[in-house]
Amino acid sequence: MNILPTHTHQQCIEIDIVQRYLAAFSQNNTQAALQHIHEKAVWHIDGDPIVKTVGILYGHQQIKQWLDNFTLAFKALAFSISKIVSDAADVFVIGRFRHLILTTQTIVDSDYIIKFSIKDNKIIRYQIFEDSLLLSNLHRTSGHSRQITINHCTYSWDDIGQGKPIIFLHGLFLDRHFWTPVIQSLPTYRCIAFDMPGHAQSTWRHHLDLDGIAEDLVVWLQENAIQKATFVGHSQGAMVAMRIAARHPELIDKLLLVNTSAREEATDKLTLWHKRHQILISNQAQKAELFKAMQKIKYSEAYLHSHPQHIKLEFEHLMSSHAENLALALQAATINRLDIRHEIKQIQATTYVLSGALDVATPEDLGQEIADLIPQAIHQKIDHASHSIPVECPEAISNLLINM
Repeated sequence: MNILPTHTHQQCIEIDIVQRYLAAFSQNNTQAALQHIHEKAVWHIDGDPIVKTVGILYGHQQIKQWLDNFTLAFKALAFSISKIVSDAADVFVIGRFRHLILTTQTIVDSDYIIKFSIKDNKIIRYQIFEDSLLLSNLHRTSGHSRQITINHCTYSWDDIGQGKPIIFLHGLFLDRHFWTPVIQSLPTYRCIAFDMPGHAQSTWRHHLDLDGIAEDLVVWLQENAIQKATFVGHSQGAMVAMRIAARHPELIDKLLLVNTSAREEATDKLTLWHKRHQILISNQAQKAELFKAMQKIKYSEAYLHSHPQHIKLEFEHLMSSHAENLALALQAATINRLDIRHEIKQIQATTYVLSGALDVATPEDLGQEIADLIPQAIHQKIDHASHSIPVECPEAISNLLINM
């Protein structure tokens, strides 16, 4: 917490009043909190009335009810203060909170600024500025879906659970639900699974590439106050994760790379990728054939035959997807992909690399190469798996994450 050093003696007293109130509030001690609140105080919380703590309140009796209602509406999971500033008779507290909404059992994160006005050494007015739209939405749904625009590209993700954060990034022609079998086995972690740009609910922007996606996600991590995370990347998602780990080692604690490569796309495959790109942007009639062909690459023959419902549902999602965005994502992940083998030698995170024994898209020698280049990295081959280990053998990933 940062308290600016130029405050006068009176301003320091006012800051101390606010800190004592916040300490009592954090301990759910209503009586102690009220000792620092003026009898004629006004509490001002803007937002949707569906949120129990929204409204304008006057006097001790109403504010006491507000303090009591808070514990009925929210369970505080984290409440950080980054700065306290005093200006005349006002004290500004800046920070971030993470609360469980008890009515819907969803978790809300938001930056906040609280303005406390002081009179007669007590708080005479309270006003909080927070993400009131998100609070409203999460009081109306029990879903975990989130969405924000970063550099004119919309990113969508699911934010599930509490505990240490794990970021999941999928490969081409997939979406965030690809990780569901893994996430279901990680109830004590905070699991954040993105729709990669160009897929499902995430959009694309002009000139975006794997480097740009990596930088967008770095901004997302910083703006969401996630200081250290485990990254789990599959195929192109792992290519993005490696870029972040190499360029921003302070952000990644552990790294799990699945079915991926650090090389540019092989020259002998580029003609086929150009053809697939052309089908997506101009040949709707061949889209179904393309998606079925990609599924045969992604999954082993045994999985295709034993999980027809999953394959059918995924195919339907692909057919309803935004083909132009998929084409742009394909172009960035394959045709325009750069070799980053020289960069990944700098990765400091604890790293595991998983390859499928049956993977023809990113054969195991590419995974071994990555493990050889990253200091102390460990490579594992998963028998009977193809290019979709998170679905074909989810326990291989969840067990690693628990024990890493």
